[in-house]
Amino acid sequence: KVFLESVSGGLDIAERPAMMELLRHLDSRKTFGNRYVVIFDDNKRFARQTELHLKLRRELEMRGARVEYLNFMIEDSPEGTFIDTMLAAQAQLEREQIGRQTKQKTRARLERGYWTFRAPVGYKYASSKQGGKELVIDQPLTGIVKEALEGFASGRFATQAEVKRFLENQPHYPKDLPNGELRSESVARLMRKVLYAGYLEAPEWKIARRKAHHEGIISLE
Repeated sequence: KVFLESVSGGLDIAERPAMMELLRHLDSRKTFGNRYVVIFDDNKRFARQTELHLKLRRELEMRGARVEYLNFMIEDSPEGTFIDTMLAAQAQLEREQIGRQTKQKTRARLERGYWTFRAPVGYKYASSKQGGKELVIDQPLTGIVKEALEGFASGRFATQAEVKRFLENQPHYPKDLPNGELRSESVARLMRKVLYAGYLEAPEWKIARRKAHHEGIISLE
């Protein structure tokens, strides 16, 4: 049987649906007294964290299953187990180094005034002349968002509920719910985004408010 996994090997077993399916598959056949070999296409797909690697090995061994990799041969010996554990530690180191580099690059772009996360409604990402991606206007959504925000600021919409109804009546505006409605918190988040004024901030990254490179659609005031 083939188990197709699409999530990271850095997650716990319970968070890996294909791995849980594999364990259930082995559990359902324990009474037959069979021995199984579980083949992974790459040793780094087994688990990318040493603790989880050892935990998964124990779970498979308890079910009488032996692990093999297509890209690396591990001997069934104490030395082979040691090498396998060292490879797991190396995979964890690589994963954590990549994560650190990604965070450093993300923070550096934020500090330079480039938004790096999901584009807010009314913007989309395009290639920047300075390299990487940057936010650009995305019509007709930009016009809809601008009208909603300025309408609330001017008093045309007296409450956020009125802004919500206005956006729900716009066929191009993306809706949260299957019935074509928006969640109230979605409107509240929309009205708090300084990105629409051409600024950015990311407190969780210790990035204070600053002028961004993208074009604002409303004034900061």
